[in-house]
Amino acid sequence: MPSDIDAALINAEQEAQRLRQQAEQEAAMAVALPLRFEQNMAAFRQYIPHIADMYETYQPTRPFRFFCNENGQPNLAWLDDDVAVYGKEPYLICETLVTEFMERGGLSKFSFGKEANPLGFMHVEYLNKLNAYLDDISAKEMLLTHVPNEVPTALVFGVGLGYHLGYLYEKCKVGTLFLFEPDLDLFYASLFCFDWAPLLTYLHQENLGLHILLGQDEETIVRDFSLAIHRRGAFLITNAFVMWGYQNDKIKELMKKVQQEYHLLAMGWGFFDDNLIALSHTINNIERAVPFLLKGKKIPHHLSRVPIFIIANGPSLDQSIEVIKKNKDKALVISCGSAISALHKIGIRPDIHVTVERTKIVYDFLSSLNDSDYLKGTLLLTTDVTHPDCSALFGQSIFTFKRNEPGAALLKSYFPEIQHYAEVGGVNPLVGNIGVSAPVHLGFKNIYLFGLDNGYKDKGHHHSRFSAYYNNKTNAQILGELMYGDNQWQRKGNFGGMVISNAMFDTSRRVIEQILATHDDVRCFNCSDGVKIEKAMPLPSVEISLSAPIDKSSVIKEILALCAPISLSKQDVEPLLDIEFFNTFIDKMISEWQHDFTSRNEINQLMLRNFGYLEQIFATRQRHIARTMIGSMNYVFTLLSSILYSFEGEEKTLVLMQPAIDLWLDFLEKTKEMYPQALDSVDMIDNEVMKLFRT
Repeated sequence: MPSDIDAALINAEQEAQRLRQQAEQEAAMAVALPLRFEQNMAAFRQYIPHIADMYETYQPTRPFRFFCNENGQPNLAWLDDDVAVYGKEPYLICETLVTEFMERGGLSKFSFGKEANPLGFMHVEYLNKLNAYLDDISAKEMLLTHVPNEVPTALVFGVGLGYHLGYLYEKCKVGTLFLFEPDLDLFYASLFCFDWAPLLTYLHQENLGLHILLGQDEETIVRDFSLAIHRRGAFLITNAFVMWGYQNDKIKELMKKVQQEYHLLAMGWGFFDDNLIALSHTINNIERAVPFLLKGKKIPHHLSRVPIFIIANGPSLDQSIEVIKKNKDKALVISCGSAISALHKIGIRPDIHVTVERTKIVYDFLSSLNDSDYLKGTLLLTTDVTHPDCSALFGQSIFTFKRNEPGAALLKSYFPEIQHYAEVGGVNPLVGNIGVSAPVHLGFKNIYLFGLDNGYKDKGHHHSRFSAYYNNKTNAQILGELMYGDNQWQRKGNFGGMVISNAMFDTSRRVIEQILATHDDVRCFNCSDGVKIEKAMPLPSVEISLSAPIDKSSVIKEILALCAPISLSKQDVEPLLDIEFFNTFIDKMISEWQHDFTSRNEINQLMLRNFGYLEQIFATRQRHIARTMIGSMNYVFTLLSSILYSFEGEEKTLVLMQPAIDLWLDFLEKTKEMYPQALDSVDMIDNEVMKLFRT
């Protein structure tokens, strides 16, 4: 048995040997890392050049050093606190991380439930059929309980030194990877440690997507993610595999932020029938010679501080009625949608009324006020997709092109004079959005919000009690249930406490915040006892103190001076629909889906390829066709993807896919029948919901 001295000598020799090995490994690493960096930069230069540009002469903001143990695996330690990114076995840690996420995790689910279809939309009919089929097979078939070896989308938070990416692709073919890294220094370090070059080559050869989202600012990363996913196909948010590569406060906050904003990615897609109605309404409104807002025109500077009261129909409007009455001559009063029924009941005539919905129910609702003199004294401010009969109800009207609609896309492609007309964004998803966006666009900078609650505190009090929602007690309850939806959550209140919100309300809030964030010179006071809106100062309405009456007629006159009618007819536009090209596009997709598929990934790649056609069409004069199809393709592909990645057994799943694919093919055939009538699709259907507004 060795003595204590012998044992100490043996231990010392072993430690010396370990240190020699580590020194040799670190010497080898010092040679290998710069070479790997050069190879990786060359690959990025070839495949993702903006990353190469970013890191060509990059200097880390937080100093670090590379080191390795005797295992030779490169690791990183920050010099300021000597904390390493990984423990002693970086490769094993990353491999275990991927294995555990895949075995214990699942795919995010994002689906759309069955909808009522009072207007008989073909899109809704087929979406309901697909939903019913998915529900039926979900009740019978074995559901997928783990992450399969092929996934359509992955969201990976944190690059670290990149090692987990290699293990992820060893175990799983990822159709499109969204890679989030808020630490620019760490990504720079990964260029030395991880073999990016062979991974990028593999992704290119297999036609797999990669979007790298870098930046210190959460808002910027989330915005870039939204842009990237909409470009590649918003349906990809369905069935996403989500994992993190390392954890710290930045990564946790970023994951939380993306989770909070996730529902925004599924808002405002539109759909085929809706887009045909939009095209028809645009042309019909133009033919009626209504004036359209000109591009770049603003109200005179001396009127920019005129107080603007934006009146929405949220429940807290009731608390502000007396203040609005008292100050109505001292501000320009803008009513939003159904809020006009509350103002009508209490005897306040809005100076401007804004709408955003395109279906006939808007015209029917306004007509139900049964007071033509009341409306004749109000200016209608709305978008090109509004029902063309609406303008006849008002004494004067102003229209503007709504961003991301097929009408503006078509007209701007062929008629140079349309470039002189404004295209306004931020007007969706609710009418309160155009209520804020329109006056800000016109140049007004002093805005007060009333009843713009984007939620409610009491489930029985969902709108102003003065409005037509409460014409009948029983109907008010039904309308409330229609509005609530299934998904509800809590949001911070404008005056404290919490407010019940949902996806639509939350998206509306977010859009208003974006408008205000890009117009720092606008003073916005939120007098609504609803959801808190960033950049809008909470102000109880009783604290409003305005000095003197304004000359409203002169303000309206100046607004009208910013507009001009458009001299075009349906006959000018109809040949430009390009029915032949539309049919060629649809037939190409039909032929590609009439195919025997051998893997989930093959179908996922086809959906991506179909979506890629839209991006190509967007770059041509036929961009209105892409705009017409994009929403329905997102919705249908969301459900096809849900079926594709919900069940055990790839072969069995491919059999289950066929009835769903047949529905998609039927849908495409129907679009060919309907598209030639695009300019004769004015909504003429009475919405049953109107009955609920009657006494």
